[in-house]
Amino acid sequence: MRHNARHLDKVAPGIESERVSHESSMHSPARIRTDPEAAIMEVESSARRFETPCGSGRMVWRKWGSGRPVLLLHGGSGSWLHWLTSIPVLAQRYTVWAPDMPGFGESDLPPQPYTLDAYAAVVERGLQSLVCDAVRLDVVGFSFGGSIAARLARRLEGRFHHMILSGVNFLPPSGLRRKPVSLQRIGDPADRIKGMRHNLQAMMIAHERNIDDLALHLYSLDSARRRAPRVPFSGFAGIRDDLPGTRGRLAVISGADDQVIGHGSEAQAEALRSLRPDAQYHALEGAGHWVMYEGAARYCEALLAALEAA
Repeated sequence: MRHNARHLDKVAPGIESERVSHESSMHSPARIRTDPEAAIMEVESSARRFETPCGSGRMVWRKWGSGRPVLLLHGGSGSWLHWLTSIPVLAQRYTVWAPDMPGFGESDLPPQPYTLDAYAAVVERGLQSLVCDAVRLDVVGFSFGGSIAARLARRLEGRFHHMILSGVNFLPPSGLRRKPVSLQRIGDPADRIKGMRHNLQAMMIAHERNIDDLALHLYSLDSARRRAPRVPFSGFAGIRDDLPGTRGRLAVISGADDQVIGHGSEAQAEALRSLRPDAQYHALEGAGHWVMYEGAARYCEALLAALEAA
């Protein structure tokens, strides 16, 4: 396998901003499929499904592979499908747990009020019922899921060996450069696809050439199934409060072209260091907010390296 070229720019003592090139020979099976439903089935068919309590209903979990457990927490308006291109790679080495978080995918709403602690408490109870308390595990959180991961790390006091965050903001939000459009009143199929493409480029995928049929299908599925309201709490505030009190190794893998967190990779890396001086920040060139999809192969390579760090 040809190795990726990396350009490492020292940002501050103890932290590196890593810009990984576009080239890679790794491929994720889910991206090779031309039929979106077949791509989903290829991954989901090998999963075991579990349910834990969530408010007055259930929280749905999926499990793949064997080995040290890794918990994947998806972003807002998503589901386990945010990790579709990562799961086949991770499951070759780890036991992968990927829930639909409360109010997303197949999971019911958490109890009110809808606070960061309310979401984290539901995930924590489910995790404790599925993975023995004596077992240390790793957690990977994307965007909203990163805020939940950091709150869990604080609540569980050292149970996570590695925490990897992606698409997480360490600075006050700067606002989206492109505003998403509402799809609720768009009836024409062609116009709806155009609207979905616009929203994906505004919030998830930085470069229009990377918005393929699978990305459109996943976005459509997850948007239709979302029941959770827009969260009334600040993910940035939660990260700022929680990270200094967390233990274990911390790495960040985000897109260098992330259109949601803004500010630029070097500023984000500096802000991260102010919270956790020992953390590592990796910026993947050519990828936006949904970095594990747009930079799928390179993201998996960086994630495996972070998980295997001593």
